[in-house]
Amino acid sequence: MQLPLAPEALVALGAFTGAQVLVVCFSVIVANAYRERALLLHAGASMLGVLCLQALLGGHPFLAQSVLILLLAVDGMQLRDLVSHAGALRQPRRWLVGVSVGLLPLLAAVTVLGRVHLLLPGLAAWMGVVAVIMIRAWPQSQPWARWLVSGQLAISAGAAWLGWRSLDAVPDPALPLAALLGLWSAAGFLACTWRSRIFSETRLRVDARNTVDPLTGLSTPLIFYDRVRAVRNLIRRYGHPSVLLLVHLENLAQLATDFGPEVAESAVLAAANRIRGAMRDGDVAARLSHSRIGVLAEGTSLAEGAANIASRILVAGLKEPLPMAPTEFLQFRIVLAAVPVEEVPAKSLLQRLSSHMDAQLHVPSERRILTLTAEDLLA
Repeated sequence: MQLPLAPEALVALGAFTGAQVLVVCFSVIVANAYRERALLLHAGASMLGVLCLQALLGGHPFLAQSVLILLLAVDGMQLRDLVSHAGALRQPRRWLVGVSVGLLPLLAAVTVLGRVHLLLPGLAAWMGVVAVIMIRAWPQSQPWARWLVSGQLAISAGAAWLGWRSLDAVPDPALPLAALLGLWSAAGFLACTWRSRIFSETRLRVDARNTVDPLTGLSTPLIFYDRVRAVRNLIRRYGHPSVLLLVHLENLAQLATDFGPEVAESAVLAAANRIRGAMRDGDVAARLSHSRIGVLAEGTSLAEGAANIASRILVAGLKEPLPMAPTEFLQFRIVLAAVPVEEVPAKSLLQRLSSHMDAQLHVPSERRILTLTAEDLLA
């Protein structure tokens, strides 16, 4: 039986449908951009909310109840994804999957085919599992869990209202259900996007910690080794030479003794900044130890690397004194070699450069740039 609706009620229900379509579009866009499956599930659940309301307006109360039960099932799977980070939830999540994938779809089929009011029993089972999960996940899910709980309370109230009023001969107009579904959809979208932002920032910090040295801002040795392996492949394929430099900050121990460890730390940061400024676009540098920094100059011959890059690094160290020690300059010593074609691990190449650097430090000389060929490095 078609429900009589006032014009303002029709406008409100149309606005609800439009808002749900916007939520679906935004959910799909954000989910594809950030690979958030929970938002895709939320988009599907939001469309089920629109279908539930349309069925109720069309005079099909059992179909509306069945669709709302399926909405609870999809919302349960979304909740499973949202609380996947929380520990000690393996068993409750299994119950949630069982209710969402097994019990609720069965109740939805029996409701629409047998014309039996089963929305309230399904809601009770769903709320029991959701309550257990949210109580355990609440401490680890702040602050976005507040929006999630608000949405779950709204959808529970909407399902309880529809289940209770469906027992009457003439249901109430659909405006209360539309309002509760709209609140649930908006709160769920905010919770998902807020959680996505927090977890994305966490992943970015973890990736940055694995790829960027926290003190100097240079690359980590792992990234440096990968670039050396990639350069070797380019040498084999195109014959483009590349140079590997090991820069040693010679007066770091003296700075720590004379001015303290804070000045020594600031000297390491200053050395990294000046080496970065002397590098070309496309070159990569990594802090290999407290006083040594590796530099990979791609597409550079050995003579060019010694004349240009290594010389610029030496000049950068002597260009101006240290900010925290105005009477001291950065004194660099550099060993560089052409990257060999042979399959020698990058870490082994740097260890050989370090051995040559140690030999230079044992017998100090005025020569601050030592040039090695690939054969000398492998010897």
